[in-house]
Amino acid sequence: FWPRSYFGSVCKVALCKIYILKIKDVSKILKILNSIFQANKYQILRFLISGLIATFIIFLVFNSFYLIFKNIIFASLLGYSTGLLSSFVFAKIWVFRDNSQKKTIKSFFIFCLIYFLGGLEMSLVIIFLSRLIDNYKIAWLIGAFIGALNNYLGLKYFLFKK
Repeated sequence: FWPRSYFGSVCKVALCKIYILKIKDVSKILKILNSIFQANKYQILRFLISGLIATFIIFLVFNSFYLIFKNIIFASLLGYSTGLLSSFVFAKIWVFRDNSQKKTIKSFFIFCLIYFLGGLEMSLVIIFLSRLIDNYKIAWLIGAFIGALNNYLGLKYFLFKK
């Protein structure tokens, strides 16, 4: 990678010279997000609660298996896999209330793909912003928001669409 100062200065110059999003475009995006939120606020709340529960499950499984086997890779993989499976179950049954007869294996594969893309997006946003603004905490928060937004919209409008 380029040195941080070079990358940061190139990005700042590029952002100053190029108007990526005009103010009215940002306004349109915010209006769209607001209308999605207003129409789905309880579903979004269930999505966030199920994410917190899945995170707790991930930590519980990770911690338990790490204490038993003292293998951080095994504990991490098992914790993440368990969390992913519990997220899928919560999303299907509670968040999106999907009672369709779609094949569960295929649905789970698509679910994992959506979450993989969300994780990739989150990582790329964090990498880019941490070099641009030199604040990893803000970069992480924005990246996490983008990843969660990807996951919610992907599940709602692609996997569990009605």
